[in-house]
Amino acid sequence: MLSFKLAVRNLKKGAKSFFPFFLASVTMFVLTFVTASIGFSPSIHKLRGGDAVAQLMGFALVIMIIFSTLILVYSYRFLQLQRSREFGLYDILGFGKGSIMLVAFFELVLSYIITVLAGTIIGIAFSKFMFLIYVNLINGNYFNLQINPTAIALLAFIFLIFFILLLIIGSFIIWKSSSLDLLKEASKGEKEPKSNIILALIAVILLVAGYYIALSVTNPISAVSKFFIAVLLVIVGTYLFYISFTVWYLRWKKKRPSYYKPNNFITTSSMLYRMKANAVGLGNITILLSMAVVTIVVTLGIFFGIHQVVSEQFPREALVNSQVTTKQMSREAVSESINKTAQKTNTKISDLTTISMVSNIMDNQKLENHQLKIYREENSRNLISVAMTTAADLKNLGNHDKALSRLTDNQILIKDYQGNTEKAQSLDWYGEKFDVLGHLQQITGLPKVSSFTSTSLLIFANDKAMQEAIDSYNNYYHHVEPTVTTNAYALALFDIAPQQANKFGKTLTAQNKNLSMENRTASQEDARAGVGGFVFIGFVLGMSFILGAALIIYYKQLSEGAQDKRSFKILQEVGLSKEEVAKTIKSQVRMIFFLPITVTIIHFGFAYIMVSKIIEVFEISDSTIAQVSILTIILIAVIYYLIYKLTSRVYYKIVER
Repeated sequence: MLSFKLAVRNLKKGAKSFFPFFLASVTMFVLTFVTASIGFSPSIHKLRGGDAVAQLMGFALVIMIIFSTLILVYSYRFLQLQRSREFGLYDILGFGKGSIMLVAFFELVLSYIITVLAGTIIGIAFSKFMFLIYVNLINGNYFNLQINPTAIALLAFIFLIFFILLLIIGSFIIWKSSSLDLLKEASKGEKEPKSNIILALIAVILLVAGYYIALSVTNPISAVSKFFIAVLLVIVGTYLFYISFTVWYLRWKKKRPSYYKPNNFITTSSMLYRMKANAVGLGNITILLSMAVVTIVVTLGIFFGIHQVVSEQFPREALVNSQVTTKQMSREAVSESINKTAQKTNTKISDLTTISMVSNIMDNQKLENHQLKIYREENSRNLISVAMTTAADLKNLGNHDKALSRLTDNQILIKDYQGNTEKAQSLDWYGEKFDVLGHLQQITGLPKVSSFTSTSLLIFANDKAMQEAIDSYNNYYHHVEPTVTTNAYALALFDIAPQQANKFGKTLTAQNKNLSMENRTASQEDARAGVGGFVFIGFVLGMSFILGAALIIYYKQLSEGAQDKRSFKILQEVGLSKEEVAKTIKSQVRMIFFLPITVTIIHFGFAYIMVSKIIEVFEISDSTIAQVSILTIILIAVIYYLIYKLTSRVYYKIVER
């Protein structure tokens, strides 16, 4: 069959034209294959937290499918643009559009087979490598990734749909285009775009609105809910910014005296006449880079911060919590049970300290202005969650602040965790008034209170004063919600060998059903297992976004090189030297390809507060988030620069021929 023979011949002799398309197809197949093969593998369920990771992999697979669709359509459209002249000649020679579409069909069939075979072989090897990275992230001990045939079949089916979509798009373009259109498609340039002040204003308004939402976030819960709104505004604003503002800037440069210098004249005119295509491409690169930065910052921030979080929650190796109130089991009774268990199991424990504590007393936000009043300067946020302990218990944990000894029954000290009560002077607590004696900056040995809301620790003079505050709270809510009851509980902390902690905890609970024990080492392993999967998926997605940006940059260099080649050839023929051509080329490439990374950094700068609030859900410290953000920006900038250097060589070679 002639159409099939032509398709085979085109793939063999036109390998240079098909290479970018094959590169994009195989790359996206491999990245999608990684998420599917690990998510569907029986091996993932043999690791700690594997079930949750399998579910997250399903979510990542959906993102990769959408992302792959966009990249494949973009790359195939570029391939068609490069071959439009060839198709036009076929039509003129009488081959017919039906036969041309049949050639395109066979080319896509062969391309699909190559993509699936090459992608599966590379994907299996890459999946096993990535699985080893994941196992090491979670400190797992099972390293054999079993590839589920379902994953291969699913990916083959998904990419079959992709290639059918490409065939439909390609056939539609060939069918509606005349022979003359096809011949001119690859060589025609963009018309000079008209500057649109309305679009420019809309772009500014959308970006300012997105930035304002990001900067106005006050807590993690609102950050998650507002994140997608801000992202949508910034994405639309970014595209309009490139379409409108860049055109305005280039037109403004044309009015400057410096425009008539050879280098500026050529660069500005060339960019202005193709800014429509550049604007969309630059917008795509900026959005992908921004997504990569946010994804990597969030995942790495959680990964590196989780160890610190667990350490703050477990100042000593073991933590025993009484599941009944201190009225039913005193601190002394808890200590006695722990010591008896240590004697029975012949286990060495040390630094045993038992305290009385209340965690996460939540105030109804609808009632907080009336019932929970913190007196402070203006613009401070209301307190909606508190924890309680006593001065004596903090002293037992090794705190020696002089204010702890000066507390009286009608006074409290406050330890602020989220910056909400630093200026509080007094507390009206459900009918009881307490003066704030001071604010503690640091507390030693006390487990950090975990809460999704703003939290502060109230330190009372003694058990009697704390119990009166608890009774006032319960008495109020007994009339509002009779089932709401809060009481102090005993909390014991001590050190024990990590390898003995699990057995000790089981024995302790068997001896006393009212006590439950957790240990720091096991909690860190559980946290790392849970976060490890999240980090791994973020790594895969971040890498995908970076590679997607790299592919678009590569396509831009190829397409712009082909268009500029003709222009620079004419300029050399009229007297422009090679040195002037090289200088002009560098000036244009630098402006085009360094603009996205600059805008990306600006986007993330405004998004930093929102991103940090989202990470705060995991109680990661601000210093950790800041360090990870700076390192990520540097890493992405370096990778982007390397991509720029590598792909710019393609542009230079095309133009300088």
